[in-house]
Amino acid sequence: MIEILHLFPKLNSSLIGVLEGLTTAQWNCSTLCKKYTVKDIAAHLLDTALRKISAGRDGYLQTATDIDVYGNMLDFFDGLNADWVRTYKRISPQVLTYQIAWAQDEYYKYLLTLDLSETAMFPVSWAGGKQSKQWFDIAREYTEKWHHQQQIRQAVGAVTILQREFYYPFLDICMQVLPFHYNSETSYAGALVKVNVVGDSGGSWSIVKRNHGWEFTDQVSEAEAQVYIDQNIAWMLFSKGIDIFEAEQYWQVTGNYDLGAHALKMNAFMV
Repeated sequence: MIEILHLFPKLNSSLIGVLEGLTTAQWNCSTLCKKYTVKDIAAHLLDTALRKISAGRDGYLQTATDIDVYGNMLDFFDGLNADWVRTYKRISPQVLTYQIAWAQDEYYKYLLTLDLSETAMFPVSWAGGKQSKQWFDIAREYTEKWHHQQQIRQAVGAVTILQREFYYPFLDICMQVLPFHYNSETSYAGALVKVNVVGDSGGSWSIVKRNHGWEFTDQVSEAEAQVYIDQNIAWMLFSKGIDIFEAEQYWQVTGNYDLGAHALKMNAFMV
């Protein structure tokens, strides 16, 4: 279990601090998510918090046909996101900021009521599971909140949130997709792959190929492939905010290049 819940109030407060200081021009800045402005991303953050409160706390759930099918799930949520963002273009930044502050507080209060060992309402689909524990669903929400806030901060030139307190948990959660991502690599029996995010907030994660598939390991034998990623670019790679070849000066693969480079293509978000 990745301990993450205690960071929500700090992350929420830091977001409101940024939003309250934005100029009109900054609210309309473009972001790494090319179809969304800063205001659009802020509206999306409000939407996800309200949906979680409505579905989880209040039991009010909008469903879609075959939502368990990944492609249909993407289409369904893409539609919801687009509808909300379009509607919130008529809402002022001041009202939006006030609503985000309220929704984040309510959502955090709801999360505190959950048993982290129970099964979550929604699986963390990008990690390959049909079901997920509550702690993992909460961790998924943390990565969404962190990377959208980072997108906003980058777009307006605010101080980034790459401090280890906030960034290492984000990286650790993203890396939970590694074994599932590598299951498409069916060869390499016994091979060890090590992924290193380089920087003060970084770390190392190793997986090994067993008969039943890839799994995390603490073994220290020589790796078949090692991947080194600059922490300043890692979050963009994992959220598909930048193409791996645009960022190639910020990463390196040693050993088996094809096996190692596969890690650079992993997706730790529902996109």
